[in-house]
Amino acid sequence: MKSHTAFLILAGVLILFTSACGTTTNRSEPLTVNEAASTLVALTDQAGTLSAHLSTPALLPPTSTPTFAKPLLYINDNTQCRTGTSSNFQAIAALSAGITVELIGKDTSQSAWLIKAPNGTGTCWVLAGDGSPSGDYESLPEVTPQPSTQKPPGTPVFVSWNYYCTYSNGVMYKATVNLSWIDPANDANGFRVYRHGTQIADLPATKTSVIDTFEVVTGTDLSYGIAAYNDAGISPQQTKTLQSICVPNTATPTK
Repeated sequence: MKSHTAFLILAGVLILFTSACGTTTNRSEPLTVNEAASTLVALTDQAGTLSAHLSTPALLPPTSTPTFAKPLLYINDNTQCRTGTSSNFQAIAALSAGITVELIGKDTSQSAWLIKAPNGTGTCWVLAGDGSPSGDYESLPEVTPQPSTQKPPGTPVFVSWNYYCTYSNGVMYKATVNLSWIDPANDANGFRVYRHGTQIADLPATKTSVIDTFEVVTGTDLSYGIAAYNDAGISPQQTKTLQSICVPNTATPTK
């Protein structure tokens, strides 16, 4: 930068010298020493101003702050929003397929999302497989629920079971089975009902009966199981087998 300034001053001196020695149309006499000195000072000041201007960096336009879309969860299938990160925790809100809820956290190790409960009851958890995230969900904080202090629930006990059959087509019958049970330990978040080992219902702790309608071949056996669950896990199943049901002209076992 110093060499650039010196160049400008030298250019000014050459111009001054030319003005003093050359012939001009505006002045018939050469510059005096004092006039030449004054002109040189003025040129030096102009060169310094130009040099400072050239050395000033150009200002860049301000960068905009990036914006991120709100993290949301699209609910794929009808499911429950629970107090913890597994299906054994208490359900506090039902979520219908097709709705979108706001995401506020995640537990990657348990594959669960923390959401704002749609019924205004605070927050609750949805299993990762029940929803599809969108927006800036990768920056959500990791949230680790407090460990449960409960013990696994006691095994429920069947107290009644009965059924009736409706004639269908000569071979197949429609059996309507009514099962009820009690929770001796009174420590369940809910109950799961199974037919032939396959889960057919997941019920809240306030419901201790179920009606199952199922097509069967006459004389078939139907096997049912019931298990309780809470934050700590799931109980062993209590089972009941209804033997040779829907046989014409036979009494229907009832209890």
